Amino acid sequence: MAASTSVMNSTDVVVRIGTDGATYETVGKMTNASLSVTMATRDTSTKDSSGWMEVLEGQKSWTLSGEGLVVYNNSGKATPDDIYGHLSGRTLIYIEFGSESTDEKYYSGTGYFTEFSTDAGVEDNATFSFSFQGTGTLTQGTQA
Repeated sequence: MAASTSVMNSTDVVVRIGTDGATYETVGKMTNASLSVTMATRDTSTKDSSGWMEVLEGQKSWTLSGEGLVVYNNSGKATPDDIYGHLSGRTLIYIEFGSESTDEKYYSGTGYFTEFSTDAGVEDNATFSFSFQGTGTLTQGTQA
């Protein structure tokens, strides 16, 4: 399948995790995922700036977060239990965010799960959420 030429359906966007950089599992039953990339700035204002702030580029960082429905036995998929185990074990995780379709874009990098929560209201779906902090470069690639 060629890269999309129209608006991408976000259902096609998945989060995949692994511990060795070669084998990945899709996080199952996800309902939402978000990737955020930021760049800090360095203040370079002086008395010559006429009262206007001047900046230069600084460090870049990235985070990923997600939410889903709790299913603990989801064959072939990463579960909330797996995410909690990686956070608890301080495991370095290889992560991908994007489409699994051929010729589509995705982002990849390494980092750590930094937050995990689960919610269970009265007569409601049990849900989970997580936060992930990237370490080092976030790379953009194209699915083969």
